[in-house]
Amino acid sequence: MIASLYTDLPDNTAQLLKRSLEKGLANGAGEAKMFFRADDIGAPGNQVSQLIELFKKHRMPLCLAVVPTWLTATRFTTLQSLTGVSNSQWCWHQHGWLHRNHEAEGKKQEFGSARPATEQAHDLENGKSRLNSLMGNAFSPFFTPPWNRCSMDTLYALRNLNFKAVSRSTNAKPISPSSLPDLQVNIDLHTRKEADPDHSITNLLLELEKGISTGTGGVMIHHQRMSKSAVEFLDLFLETVSSFPAIQPLLFEELI
Repeated sequence: MIASLYTDLPDNTAQLLKRSLEKGLANGAGEAKMFFRADDIGAPGNQVSQLIELFKKHRMPLCLAVVPTWLTATRFTTLQSLTGVSNSQWCWHQHGWLHRNHEAEGKKQEFGSARPATEQAHDLENGKSRLNSLMGNAFSPFFTPPWNRCSMDTLYALRNLNFKAVSRSTNAKPISPSSLPDLQVNIDLHTRKEADPDHSITNLLLELEKGISTGTGGVMIHHQRMSKSAVEFLDLFLETVSSFPAIQPLLFEELI
């Protein structure tokens, strides 16, 4: 489903974005880091191609969360034909295993409390092994859980499997062990639930301002939910961010 804000973007969207970034910097330390994380990567297509071309256009780093079972050698070759083989702009990392919900009740989770720790560890190891095999040196040992949720068993398993960090939503619970940094997203571009476009853009701008004020803005992207208007917005968003020398876009590796 396409977020409502992309049905009626304000004419002064560029000015609104600039103002939010300025406020965030003023309310924070005057400078900030930022990262962009694109979820549900695996199958090439027009939407992922558009996404990658935007980041290449603006020379912005992008962390690509790849579902292991969605990727094949042929698909990765196709994706790298878009990005190029250099890893300086991209962080290919793990996004679950099957991207399948295992919770009978409550919010969706692939790695939630409904599953034994041994099963979780098995899927995590299989996913890491598959991506290592398909990507070689391009694979980075970071983990984004589907739906941004996971259990403490997951976090311990990630640490035992030598993952460098996990990436979830802001204020995620349970709290990750100190040896496993949590690189949290706090700006949601595409999975917004507001029915009213004005309400949606207002909330997004507040997220942007607050995220920048904390010192690290983490932007979550879902290319499968990008309409033509959403593509145009992201283009403008990246252009606006790049105009701020005080904001430093980074990959996961650089954040830790």
